[in-house]
Amino acid sequence: MGTVQKLAEKVKEGLQAAHPTLRKTVINKLALAVGAMLEVQPPNTSELATVLPVPTERQDMREPWWRRLLKNPLLESAAMLEPFARTVLEAAARNGQTVMLSLDQTDLGDRFAVLRLAVQVGDRSLPVAWQGEAGAANIGCAGQPVLLDRVRAGLPPGATVLLLGDRFYPSAELFAWLQWYGGQYRLRLTGNLTVDTGVGEAPTGALAPGVCERYLPNVRLFTRGVPTHLGIRQEAGHAAPWMIAMDCLPTRAAVLD
Repeated sequence: MGTVQKLAEKVKEGLQAAHPTLRKTVINKLALAVGAMLEVQPPNTSELATVLPVPTERQDMREPWWRRLLKNPLLESAAMLEPFARTVLEAAARNGQTVMLSLDQTDLGDRFAVLRLAVQVGDRSLPVAWQGEAGAANIGCAGQPVLLDRVRAGLPPGATVLLLGDRFYPSAELFAWLQWYGGQYRLRLTGNLTVDTGVGEAPTGALAPGVCERYLPNVRLFTRGVPTHLGIRQEAGHAAPWMIAMDCLPTRAAVLD
């Protein structure tokens, strides 16, 4: 039995436990696909096809196998991931621990943009929800609350959540969602957002030059005047300062969260 087949057998066990009603043929094919991706790493269907352990008359028939599988309506990513995500979130909240979620967006060249929400486990992050769009785009305003609602449904009752975000186009809708649900957050801002400090409006980037630390409570972001607190810190060896929007009064410890 080859490496991909061995990986697929383990993946199949997990899929059968998480989705006991899913068709056996779909589970078998998905397990093979995941095993091939774990072995090859790059998500390129041509490369993945070369290690796919399925009987075919010709090698060039393997890539269409991938395309048919990816178009299967039963393989909706949110539904497939839900039981695994719920297990990870329950473990992260065990013993009253704060669940740390990170939200970020990645552009894959100029073809796709992916918005991802992950749970932090030590120095690693485990994706629990994502959304992709064709083209290099800012998914932010529409996609952020959707992912947060999806993950919130899998959290244990009463779980405390801290949302982290690193220069990923924060939106007024995201702040509204956090304030509605009482979520804690530390969101690193870009330097081109409008902020009203109470003595005038300025771009966020204009507040940082020449300062090592600066803490600005009760500021308002965007033209809609979203209330938040802002902490700024210039780390040694870093070209750009940290500009962190947060739900609590800004301090050095809060910025370093």
